[in-house]
Amino acid sequence: MNAPPLTPWRVTLRLAGVPGGRPAGDYAAAARLTARRYPAFYPALRLLCPPGWQPHVLAVAAFGIEADSLADLPAHRQDPARYHAWADRVRTGLETGRADAPSLRAFLHTVAACGLAHPDVREYLACQAGRFPLTGYATEQDHEDHLDGVVLPLLRMTLAVCGSPADPRAEAARLRPVADAVQRADDLADLAADLRRGMLTIPRSELLRCGVTRADLEDGRDTAGVRAVLARAHGRAAATLAEAHRVLETAPDVSQVLCRPSLLWARLAIGAAGRRGAALTRRGVIRQVRPSPADLAEESLRSLAALLRVTAARSAPR
Repeated sequence: MNAPPLTPWRVTLRLAGVPGGRPAGDYAAAARLTARRYPAFYPALRLLCPPGWQPHVLAVAAFGIEADSLADLPAHRQDPARYHAWADRVRTGLETGRADAPSLRAFLHTVAACGLAHPDVREYLACQAGRFPLTGYATEQDHEDHLDGVVLPLLRMTLAVCGSPADPRAEAARLRPVADAVQRADDLADLAADLRRGMLTIPRSELLRCGVTRADLEDGRDTAGVRAVLARAHGRAAATLAEAHRVLETAPDVSQVLCRPSLLWARLAIGAAGRRGAALTRRGVIRQVRPSPADLAEESLRSLAALLRVTAARSAPR
């Protein structure tokens, strides 16, 4: 029997230490899931991230997407029992290394292969479960709580996948502005879809400040108040993105290589959201954002320089 052709993806799997057969199919499922959910992030990751990291990063991303797909349903369709059953399968899989779903098997393989901390996984599952009664943020503190409980554990897992030179918990805390910028970009890009499912990530305190009601946003009204609310949300996201870039410039090279694809996506999403104006409440931008060749070329040069430093440091005699 002839061996399957050695495609770029198969080379990537080999470099990541993923065996052929079912494990390769599991990681392919995780890659497809991530590409469908974030069509702009996926090509940036494939181009800018070292091939040996990519399957494991995609497995962590797919794990987060699966959790979101169960926790982010419209309020009238939420089924906490379904989420808890899935979370129980994850917890069992942490102990046994086995699961019945391809992308979850890929994640569990990554947990074992890369030494991901089980407490981070369990903390993430618990914090996702706490989102079920939530239909909106009252104040900015709700965003901060989501960042600490859901986003940062995923970042710690991803840092561990890439062999962060520092303790993943300490490094994730340093990179908090990066996680913040990406989450704010996601909230803006998905605002219309979130409103349709009964969730509003713009704090109620911001609506009160601008004299806007939740119904104004849900009904897609184009008023001065709505435009002011969206402009403030966009301005905060843009300011957080600028801070994220400043933090990343002085971060370890591994963190720079890892975070650049996400920050490229965040920059494009925030820009697209700002151009849409009040129409953002009626139609999101998450599937319309695409990196241009110039965007990818610019980030490739920066990532390559950091990657060369990582390679040199790891190959240097100790």
